[in-house]
Amino acid sequence: MSAQKNVLVIGAGLIGTSIALDLVATGRNVFLRDIDATAQEVAVTRSGALAFGGQEVDVVIVATPPSIVANVIRLVVSEFPNAVVTDVASVKGSIASALADLPDEAKARIVGGHPMAGREVSGASGAQAHLFMDRPWVLTRLAQTTDEAISAVRTIATDLGAVPIERSVDEHDRAVALVSHTPQVIASLLSGLLVDAAPSDVELAGQGLRDTIRIASSDANLWTDILLGNAQAVGTNLSLLASELQATAEALSAGDHDAVHQVLAQGSRGRARLPGKHGASAQETTVVVVRLEDKPGELARLFTAAAQAEVNLEDVRIDHALGRMTGLVELTVATASRDELVGALEATGFTVFA
Repeated sequence: MSAQKNVLVIGAGLIGTSIALDLVATGRNVFLRDIDATAQEVAVTRSGALAFGGQEVDVVIVATPPSIVANVIRLVVSEFPNAVVTDVASVKGSIASALADLPDEAKARIVGGHPMAGREVSGASGAQAHLFMDRPWVLTRLAQTTDEAISAVRTIATDLGAVPIERSVDEHDRAVALVSHTPQVIASLLSGLLVDAAPSDVELAGQGLRDTIRIASSDANLWTDILLGNAQAVGTNLSLLASELQATAEALSAGDHDAVHQVLAQGSRGRARLPGKHGASAQETTVVVVRLEDKPGELARLFTAAAQAEVNLEDVRIDHALGRMTGLVELTVATASRDELVGALEATGFTVFA
């Protein structure tokens, strides 16, 4: 069990295939299985894993849609009586409840898993190497889960470049409702306003809207399962937001400057609580805006100028100008480096708005 040499991934979607792809690179014997033969074939070709043919395995990773994870785990612990069984679902409480009647010896081998990574595409064809690099991989246990089982999954997560973090089932579901599931609903609702909007309004959309609704293109079937699996925690957040939105609408109607200002200031304080790079405390940063010609080599020239000035870029965002062959590039840098970067870019011929 501790060697984890043979690993079976059940589910040939984006996450399962990405896991298989990276596990093959670690030298493990990786097998894939999916009820959809076509999806399995695509996943095997994309990842380099082998189609499962009854081999003995040390670890089984269930990467199916959340709504069937518990049923699959129930079958797997019987089919593979010596293997550690984990999953990648972004909900944990509903799965744990569905497995409550399993024998203790089966529960001992079950580890809840949730790699906090993904893309806005689905399916094996969208699988990506190093998808989990430097991303949290949450581990949860049932009351009977052994330390050995946790260690086996922790090792796999670490070998995939992820950062394993152990949380209780309740802690996990509460956290992802806040940082993942509720944002998905908000993005989808806001994006939905565009469906019947006048084309002349939509064409004025800027980077702020694009950033806010980026995740709205995620798989609707998958996310329906996720949200229903964590309905209570997500519902609590949405009820609170609904109350805040109503209060804000009333403040706007009443022209209440202080109340509106408080909403924006509270948002700024919340944003500041997000951790910085690599989990460190957030540092004070400044955005430097640069006009860029839309032609080959300009972005490389911009990055080279920043590198030669020895200024580290904390984040980069590009906003293309409507009807012009130019764009605005927002460079986020440490505030202490702002003047040095501006000087270097202007000396290189860039137009800087800072």
